[in-house]
Amino acid sequence: MDDRTFARLRPSELDELTEDGYRRRRADDLARAFATPYTEPARPARPARPRSRRPYLLMAGTLAAGLAAAAVVVTTGGGAGPEPGGAVVASTTRGAPGRVADARTFLLAAASTARREPADSGRYWYVNERTIQKVYDVPGEHTAEIKAEPAELPYAAYLANTRETWRAMKAGETGRRVSNQDVAVTFGSPQDEAAWKAAGSPELADDKPRSADDDFEPILSIDNPSLTLRNVTELPTGKDGLKRHLDDLWKRSPDSAGSGKAVYLWQTGVDLMTAPITPGTRSALFKVLADQPGITSQGEAKDVLGRTGVALSSSTADAFTFRLIIDPRTAELLEYDVVEKGVPLLRVALADVGFTDELGERPKD
Repeated sequence: MDDRTFARLRPSELDELTEDGYRRRRADDLARAFATPYTEPARPARPARPRSRRPYLLMAGTLAAGLAAAAVVVTTGGGAGPEPGGAVVASTTRGAPGRVADARTFLLAAASTARREPADSGRYWYVNERTIQKVYDVPGEHTAEIKAEPAELPYAAYLANTRETWRAMKAGETGRRVSNQDVAVTFGSPQDEAAWKAAGSPELADDKPRSADDDFEPILSIDNPSLTLRNVTELPTGKDGLKRHLDDLWKRSPDSAGSGKAVYLWQTGVDLMTAPITPGTRSALFKVLADQPGITSQGEAKDVLGRTGVALSSSTADAFTFRLIIDPRTAELLEYDVVEKGVPLLRVALADVGFTDELGERPKD
């Protein structure tokens, strides 16, 4: 059962299962993406940039910044934002165009930046992320019968919402998640919006926010059941040690039989970048990724929150693309997204990530 099936079932209690469903499908999508070899272009050098105090502009529990609160907003065009695509010239200094840095050079520079970040701690690990995801069916138009695969809508529509989570770093303490905030619906083009209107303008989203408290220890991902947000601080801080550890985790992963190591490393890399790993582990992770083939730099790009970073992607001959946008000043992940044959499927912008000592409070700058 994937996330489309859970979306048809609709109960709010299945929020966590829906997230697991997405992760399962993401593994399949990544497997397809990495099935086709990709040749990396020549690598011009690019100097590392000095890092300032990390602003925690990461994984913003679903794109919290500035959308209409708890209202379904229908606008014309660009619901998932501009497609990840053509290379853009990166800037080596603010306002001055420079050469596009290759992925390896950028990742190694990010590793140096990450290691200089001071370690932090707190009672809760907070994540605020904005998710924009393609809509596959109309809520309320399903029967109790579960079909193998729903027919796609005759128009491209995208649902955006914000999710905040507070995960307790100590056993026995209560965490919290507040989801389905700042809901908005957009369309891929004016023609898609016209087709939606011709279909009777059906409601495509539930705009009711949901909140729940729990005291369970969340795992990092379904591919890494032995890793939790409470033990990732114990991961190795050297490249070789982390690589060996990730290799071992991949062999023990429940999904390892269905996906290759490159898929696992890319996917787990995203999971770790949004977890409370130490600066040393973050640095080692960038070095591990720098050694992976098939990752290319697209130069400067903006995330859905309008922030500028460097886009790294892995693509296939059939235009299936996975992309990360990383802030070159802080080495923080700003956004990750998935595009299939030029059509955006998923964009997740990380608006705020970090430690806080009070449940319900956001990290202080």
